[in-house]
Amino acid sequence: MSAITTKDIAETLGAVQIGVLFSTFLFGILFMQWVAYFTSRFNDGWTIRALVYWVMILDITHVAISWEYLWMYTVDHFGNAATLYASHWQYDSGPIFIVLTAAPTQFFLVNRTRKMLGRQHPYLANAIFGFTCVLGFVQVFMGLFMSGSLLALDASGSATTEGYLKYVPIAVAWESVAIATDMTVMITLVGTLMYRRTGFRQSDWMVYNLILVAIECALPVTLFTIGHISGVVASPTTAMHQLFAWSQARLYSNTLFLNLNERSKLRRGQEGTSHGSSNVKEVNFLGAMDRGAGRSMTRPQVHIDVSREEHYVMESMSNKGNDADSGNDADFKGAAAV
Repeated sequence: MSAITTKDIAETLGAVQIGVLFSTFLFGILFMQWVAYFTSRFNDGWTIRALVYWVMILDITHVAISWEYLWMYTVDHFGNAATLYASHWQYDSGPIFIVLTAAPTQFFLVNRTRKMLGRQHPYLANAIFGFTCVLGFVQVFMGLFMSGSLLALDASGSATTEGYLKYVPIAVAWESVAIATDMTVMITLVGTLMYRRTGFRQSDWMVYNLILVAIECALPVTLFTIGHISGVVASPTTAMHQLFAWSQARLYSNTLFLNLNERSKLRRGQEGTSHGSSNVKEVNFLGAMDRGAGRSMTRPQVHIDVSREEHYVMESMSNKGNDADSGNDADFKGAAAV
């Protein structure tokens, strides 16, 4: 083996360090998303709660593995040149965490599309849902196969990064299917939300916020997936692709929690104008006419009690069949006694 160079260190240890640190930074943001979700006390069904806990467990485990991976390079095998060229189970298990986080998130989002579109166009909604699920399952299968193959390579005990070369086509196919799934979810969700515009300012404000969230969530995931593919194709025997690989699962998790937590903002309404109330207790039109007359007759009165309440409520995004429409509840009560 030739002498190790600064370039070798930068392309392996340097890329690993940046990738793990950025993933840890995203984990910090994700932790705040968890806090926001649980403090908001959403009335979600058991399926949503199970998805939340599933994603949390995967993220904590994957981040812990990434820290152990960095510790191995910088402490346990510090100065060992062979470590830079060896394959390691910590990274090779990464596709498992990516696909097991990505697929449930994609299914959750496309199911929202199916619910919003299902009443007017049930066949189209079911077709989109079925097509996306097929892509998602293909993505999961290819990701698990990719990770299983790499872990089997590690089990030999003397595997190096040169062995990654034959798995490059599988990695490209897996990530390409992932991009296709993400784009299908985003395009159908944005298209459905645009279709659900009502022309009313408050409702459309909610719709545009959801569209913005969908785009903001899809773009980082897609860019990092493209970066991962580019790194694998350009330099499969180095760790350049790990600049992006460690953060992909965190981005999918952030997509899930950002969509769940957006309900708090939408419930508050646009700058607090979604809630208004007014009360008029009593108006006595004829009482002044009889004052001073000294008569014991019953004076005509008009008693009006009016209350108006408006609430704009976003879909709970639970499995209870609620739609994504905003609702207005007005209750007018009047009582008159003469």
